[in-house]
Amino acid sequence: MKVTVTNSLKSALLISAIGLSMQAFAQNPNPSDVFDLSKVKFQIVDATFVTKLDSPKAQFAETKPDQYHGLVVTLQITKAPGEEVTLTCQDIALHYRYGDNSDVARCYGLSGYSTRQDEDRAMALYSQGWGKSVTGLATTKSGTVYIDVFFQNMEPTTSDLYLFIAQPTSAHFVSQGWKKN
Repeated sequence: MKVTVTNSLKSALLISAIGLSMQAFAQNPNPSDVFDLSKVKFQIVDATFVTKLDSPKAQFAETKPDQYHGLVVTLQITKAPGEEVTLTCQDIALHYRYGDNSDVARCYGLSGYSTRQDEDRAMALYSQGWGKSVTGLATTKSGTVYIDVFFQNMEPTTSDLYLFIAQPTSAHFVSQGWKKN
């Protein structure tokens, strides 16, 4: 038997798919890497300026060390035990002052998580700023975890560091995508 797909049938299937998507959204209205910021506390507990940084994914070597340094910021994250935390480079920025000026630096690297501040954490550097770090089994169980975050091109008088964590707003739209079949 031959089945002919008409435009009406395509429209009905598309409406059904959008309806299923909206139903899934209603059950879990947040993207998978979003957490409730009212239940998670971030604190900067250390800041270390560097001219070199080696990681399994990339290396950082400042080409103008008289003008700029990299900055590794250690964050303490307090959360409910058992809650997973995912941080993406794209969601992290550092607002800071240098001299009489202020600027914003984007994140270029994330370490893994640990349960102790003084542990060495392997850093993954992302030259395009696209990367993420997810708590593992032990760190998900813990109520306090630590992660290192890397920023580039920090001026010699960098001071007054303010962490910015972006989270989605209530503005939501279900797209049909750009490729039509």
